Amino acid sequence: MSGTLRESRDSRASRGQWSNQVEFVLSCLGSVVGLGNVWRFPYICFINGGGAFLIPYTIMVVAVGLPMFFLELSMGQYAARGPIGVYACSPIFQGIGYSMILICLVGSGYYATVISWSIYYMVVSFFSPLPWEGCGHPHNTQDCYSKTEAKPCEDNNGTWYNQTCYNISDLMLHPQVKNLSLHTVSASEEYFNNFVLGKSASIDDVGTLKWDIVLANTATWIIVFLCIIKGIRTSGKVVYFTATFPYIILLILFIRGITLDGAIDGIKFYLLPDFEKLLKPKVWGDAAGQVFFSLGVGYGSILTLASYNKFHNNILRDVIIVAVGNSLTSLFAGFVIFSILGFMAHEQNVLVSDVVASGAGLAFVAYPEVVTRLPVPQLWAFLFFLMLFLLGIDSQFVGMENMLAALFDAYPKWRRHKPWVTAALCGSLCVSGLLFCTRAGIYWIELMGYYGSGWCLVMAALVECLVLSWVYGVDQVLAGIHEMIGYRPTCNGWYWLILWKYITPVLLTAIVIFNLVQFSPLDYDGYVFPPWAQALGWLIAVLPVAVIPVVGLYNYWQSYKVFKGSKMERLRWLTHPDPATWRVVRPPATNQQGEEASEDLLMGQTKTNH
Repeated sequence: MSGTLRESRDSRASRGQWSNQVEFVLSCLGSVVGLGNVWRFPYICFINGGGAFLIPYTIMVVAVGLPMFFLELSMGQYAARGPIGVYACSPIFQGIGYSMILICLVGSGYYATVISWSIYYMVVSFFSPLPWEGCGHPHNTQDCYSKTEAKPCEDNNGTWYNQTCYNISDLMLHPQVKNLSLHTVSASEEYFNNFVLGKSASIDDVGTLKWDIVLANTATWIIVFLCIIKGIRTSGKVVYFTATFPYIILLILFIRGITLDGAIDGIKFYLLPDFEKLLKPKVWGDAAGQVFFSLGVGYGSILTLASYNKFHNNILRDVIIVAVGNSLTSLFAGFVIFSILGFMAHEQNVLVSDVVASGAGLAFVAYPEVVTRLPVPQLWAFLFFLMLFLLGIDSQFVGMENMLAALFDAYPKWRRHKPWVTAALCGSLCVSGLLFCTRAGIYWIELMGYYGSGWCLVMAALVECLVLSWVYGVDQVLAGIHEMIGYRPTCNGWYWLILWKYITPVLLTAIVIFNLVQFSPLDYDGYVFPPWAQALGWLIAVLPVAVIPVVGLYNYWQSYKVFKGSKMERLRWLTHPDPATWRVVRPPATNQQGEEASEDLLMGQTKTNH
């Protein structure tokens, strides 16, 4: 990882460094272990063959997840720069860094609102009875169904509908009730949609602001601001709690879950292998997608975290710890969720497959429904939503740190005003997030999530992998890793060379193709988004990819000011690090007497050696 380099001893110190490697590892875990580990992985595992899904999942971790994770972290630590600064290693492709920041910006905007829902539910979890318990609230409709209220009626072979018990003779007088009762909506779902979100009928109907959600959203941004006000000096301390406490809550919920009736049936549904599904391409595509998105590759966040490491930190060790920890967390979360869903199926006397849910439907509908049937429901509701909040807030302030690092790398003098810059960025995103707090907010969140972190993220990572492997060069990457950790990792580097140059790019290409082939227009809860919204979604998806050639063309045009030569010579020159924009910050060298060598000598050695 060399070329002509300009080194500065004070650069790493001026950017800040982790007090110790525990802070870095916990920050990485907090970044990659998020809401998707709890509300997406168990569902993906269940629908794709249960235990058999772990085979393609493990293969994709080794072939896609680990290589890209290691590549990004290594480049970040080596260069001590954020995404934009790192990809100045090949100026014609520096747009990769801008692409990452754009994707991160889109994600941070709506993700904070999802976290704010957890804050809202944490607060109302102290109410007794819980506000989503029962159907006697103004926000409920005649289709509302509460198992607790319906149980006495159903135990006597009656039909419960519109808070009324119909016996056999009543059904003869009102035969339509039997059909209507087949299309009921749970009390927790009506509470989430009708009261918390105040969901409108379409994305066109923005409606008014939901001020309770606005307040929760503001609280989320204030917490994020306080966590990152001094960069990693504050966030590095916060993660001791935010990255570890969710595991304590998961363990508590697991112990409670396995003691419930039907829990074992739920876990069996989760892990029972169906090897025939391994023959379906969709299973392998879902495995690759789950690994890719869960490790946070392509956002630039983990790269930024690594940029605060000491130069000689053993980055390979940390990569393995974080990647394995992420996968084990997803697996364990599945036991917690399916033990609870098993109980829910047992209570309703249906199959586990009939109550399985994912995403917001699991977190804010299915689980709240379950806790109403447990002793001390307020305790279990609060613990669950506290866990969701902590899982989300970690990822949020790491994403913010990523964007701030890009700003401060571009404008180093702004570091003196870090609290004000941080406040400005958090405030801007908080204000822009008001759109997600309207009655059409859920539609905008779905739109941003579906298009803003889909194939464009994989596409950016594919370009990243190709550029670092083939343009900048795998040999350069491995030489830098050797310089940092003292050896060429795994079979003298051949293992990583084969993955980075051939296997990982092929699989990433397959993921992009799979996503495009499987693409279908966005819909939410039966509502198909209108053409204008779909077009806007594609614009959101294309913009981060389009910025790569745009920045490349801009850098090519700028090169006329400093480079004289033919067009092909200029292109070749732009694929190599420019000493004006790419510099690697090593620790100060020492001579034999242990005294620091001069910077001139260091730069002379660099030019001689490379």
